[in-house]
Amino acid sequence: MDIYAINLRLDEKETVQHTDRLIVHLSEEKRAKAQRFYRTEDRVRAVAADALARWCLCRKLAAANPELRFGTNAYGKPHVTAPRTGVHYNVTHSGCWVAAGVSEAEVGIDVEQIQPVDLDIAERFFSAAEKADLFSLPPEERLNYFFDLWTLKESYIKAVGKGLSIPLDSFAIRKRGSGVFELEPQPTHVFKQYELDGPYKLSVCSTLDHFPGEVTFLRLEDLLFE
Repeated sequence: MDIYAINLRLDEKETVQHTDRLIVHLSEEKRAKAQRFYRTEDRVRAVAADALARWCLCRKLAAANPELRFGTNAYGKPHVTAPRTGVHYNVTHSGCWVAAGVSEAEVGIDVEQIQPVDLDIAERFFSAAEKADLFSLPPEERLNYFFDLWTLKESYIKAVGKGLSIPLDSFAIRKRGSGVFELEPQPTHVFKQYELDGPYKLSVCSTLDHFPGEVTFLRLEDLLFE
């Protein structure tokens, strides 16, 4: 597995210039979707996420960008159909970060910016065990742990690829030690978290424990295709 991340530096004018150069390498559907965004920041994130996925897949498959073909499963999760199948990928973005995972096994990845939220949202989306773990913590530790659980659960949902047909409260992710989390009731997937600059959580889920030791950090201009 490889994990890549880019700090988009949304306050720099070169970011928009790089985005304008990258968008022509996306599919017609993705270009149209990106161009519909009213806010420049949203367009930059959308283009960067798709361009990063393509860049990762080109490296993994030793293929040129025009060779890539995609399909979706019954729940809308995209997958590669050419130049060969059997390679899984997933992308995520939040705030100034965009990240991607590419692997020979199922992979899901989620990044979220840590910001104040009403923790009552846990009542709607967390299992009983997760809620008990969360609210057993001192109040000053709960927000950080909330985003641990939120990104871990999202990464699992994205790895399985069935969307919200899997209710978020139908499974639990429990902390078993420093940085160690386990899926209940059946530990069919494994998890790893990575550090990013700023108030962010990055969580990755897969069916195999073959996570890289660290994230490979790129610049947006590294994605520019020939």
